[in-house]
Amino acid sequence: MIRWKTQGGILPRLAMAAGALGLLGAGGALSPARAAGQATVTWGYFQGGISSPGAVIATQKSLEAMIPAKLKFIQINSGVAALAAMRAGSFDVVEGVGNPPVVGALAAHTPLVVVFAESYDGAALYVNSKVIKKPADLAGQKIGDLVGSSEDYELKGYLKHVGMENKVTVVPFSSQSAAAAAFLAGNLNAVYVDFGSAVPMMKRPTTKMWTTAADIAQLGYPSMNVLVVSKKMVQQEPKLVQKIVCAVSAASDDMVGPQRAKYFATSAAILGVPADVAVKGSEQWPELTLKDQAEWFGAPGTKIIDSKIVQQAYVKSAAFLKKSGAVLTVPSAATIADAVDPSFVRAASNGACK
Repeated sequence: MIRWKTQGGILPRLAMAAGALGLLGAGGALSPARAAGQATVTWGYFQGGISSPGAVIATQKSLEAMIPAKLKFIQINSGVAALAAMRAGSFDVVEGVGNPPVVGALAAHTPLVVVFAESYDGAALYVNSKVIKKPADLAGQKIGDLVGSSEDYELKGYLKHVGMENKVTVVPFSSQSAAAAAFLAGNLNAVYVDFGSAVPMMKRPTTKMWTTAADIAQLGYPSMNVLVVSKKMVQQEPKLVQKIVCAVSAASDDMVGPQRAKYFATSAAILGVPADVAVKGSEQWPELTLKDQAEWFGAPGTKIIDSKIVQQAYVKSAAFLKKSGAVLTVPSAATIADAVDPSFVRAASNGACK
C-alpha cells in the first residue's frame, strides 16, 4: 500500500487509536457548498506522489457532482490511523487502505464496510541480477522490506510459493527508502519496495525487477487497496454510498484511460506534489476498475465469505498478522465477510450509475 509512503504502514499491536487524529495530514480540501441540507462526507485520501480515485474526484467537477453531498477531503498518511479515526467517528470514507490495516481495524471492532477494490500495491521484488538469476539463487540471501506491511505479506507469500520461505532471511526496515538505501550500498542483493523507492535502484543496469505485487496477487497472495465506508453510512444512507461507488468507478476508468496523464496532473494540486511527479508516480500504479470487481467480490450468487477478497486477501492476511505477532487476535472469516459488501459494485455493473 504505497502511495509514496506506506499505505498500510507498520501495524502496531492495536494501539491504533492513540494519537490517530494527530497522524492525519494537515492539508485538506472542502468542495464548494451545495444545497442546504445535504450530508457532509469526510473523505480520507493519501497524500504524496500517487493519484487516487478520491484525488481525481476532488479535482474534477463532473465527478464531484455525481455525489449528492458536501465532500470534505482530508489528507492522511497512515491507513491504520485513518481507520482508527473512522472508529472514533471522524471519517465517513477512507480510500487506499490495504490488508493489514483493514484486518487490524476489524480486530479492533471498527464498524467499517469494504465496498470497492481500488488497486494492487505498486511494489515489486528487485534483485541484483549479477547474483540472483533464478528463484533458487535467493537461498541464503537477505531480503529487505517494510516490516508488518502489506508488502511484507506479499513478499512472504511469494517466497512460500517458490519454496524459499525458510531459505532466506527477511530483514525488516522501518521505511522502504531505508531498504532501498541498503540495496544501493551493497548490503542486500534483494529488496521488496514500492515503485517510487526503486527509482534510484533501477538506474543501475544490474538491478532487475523480479516480480510485482500484481503478479503475486495472481499466485494467491493479493494485497488489495480498498475503499472503505463507515457502517453507519451504509445502514443509514445506502443511496449515497452507491453514488460514491459510482463516482469512484468513473474516476478509476479515467485513471486507466487515454487521458489519464491529464487527470493525474490535475490531481497533483490536492496531492501536494508537482504535476510531473503525480503523472510519473501514477502511470504505473496497478489500478483496478469496475470490470475487475467481480473477480474479487464474486459474481452474483456467490457467497461473500467464499470470495477471493475475503479468503485470499483478508483471511490469509489475518493468519499472517497473527503469526508475525502484529496482533494477538484476528477476526474470523465470518466477521470479515460481514464487513465486505458486494452489492454496490454489483449494482454499478448492472447499470445503477447511468
